[in-house]
Order: sequence, then C-alpha cells, then structure tokens
Amino acid sequence: MEKKEIGVYVHIPFCKHKCYYCDFASFANKEEFIEEYIEKVKQEIKEYKLNNYKISTIYIGGGTPSYIDSKYIVDIINAIRKFRRRKHY
Repeated sequence: MEKKEIGVYVHIPFCKHKCYYCDFASFANKEEFIEEYIEKVKQEIKEYKLNNYKISTIYIGGGTPSYIDSKYIVDIINAIRKFRRRKHY
C-alpha cells in the first residue's frame, strides 16, 4: 500500500522580541518555557503514527526557531526520524 505523502510543520513560538508586524503565535522573554515546550512537541510527535506516512518535508517555523539552542532542533528532527521508517528529506 502506497503511503500518503505529508509535510511536517513544527512551530517554535519563541523570539528575542515580538515584531510589530508578526501575526503568528510567538513570545519574547519566555525562555523558561523552551525546554518544557520542546518536550511536549516530542511527545506529540510520538503520539502520531508517522511510520504510516511518507514525509517529504520538515518545516520548522515560528517565532524565530534559530533563537532557541540548536540542540532542541536536533531533538525534534531525531524524534521525527525515530517514529517513521523511511527517510524522505
């Protein structure tokens, strides 16, 4: 059976400062929530049955994803890789 192709979007809502033109859910000066947020994202990834899909794209947006420590981005990518069988990115 052919797997449905999907793109995965991961929202990182943290920024150094909130831009006046930004309509996205994002927050400045909330660094104390970053680690807990990343753990919740990884938990949500685990709950999805990603091995049932062919992942063609992983997009990490926000906020300013580069504002958080890169280890968290690596953790997210690894969580996605762990819960799917085939690599498509």
